Amino acid sequence: MASFAPYSAWLDYHAGMDEDRDRIKDRVRSSGEKAAADIAQALIGSPAFGQAVSAAVVARDAANDAQRVAMGALNVSSQDDADRLERRLRVLSDRLEDTEDRLDRALDELRNLKGVVKDLEGAAQAPLVSSTTKKRSATGKTKTKS
Repeated sequence: MASFAPYSAWLDYHAGMDEDRDRIKDRVRSSGEKAAADIAQALIGSPAFGQAVSAAVVARDAANDAQRVAMGALNVSSQDDADRLERRLRVLSDRLEDTEDRLDRALDELRNLKGVVKDLEGAAQAPLVSSTTKKRSATGKTKTKS
């Protein structure tokens, strides 16, 4: 029978290497996280960084304003104009839906009223027959007038 001892030793060796590799990854990840936290803390505590962020925000706002003015001069809509138009269209769409719903309800009521009027007209056109006339016609002595 053949022995599998060399193969088993090879597996054990490589399993040990995988464990070493995982430990190294964990140490690198841990030291990287610590370094990132240290850098973030240093930046937060730095007045120069705060000033740089403030200046960047001001510059961005100025660039947006300049773009808006330039687009207006070229008679091209800005993103704000498009957003405002989109909001207006949504409001108009909602109002139109409400109007359609109210119109549908009004049409339903109109149909109901037409049915009531039709019933009333039918009742008004039916001949009026008194109870004594009905009794006479039942005995066969007198006929009702149409």
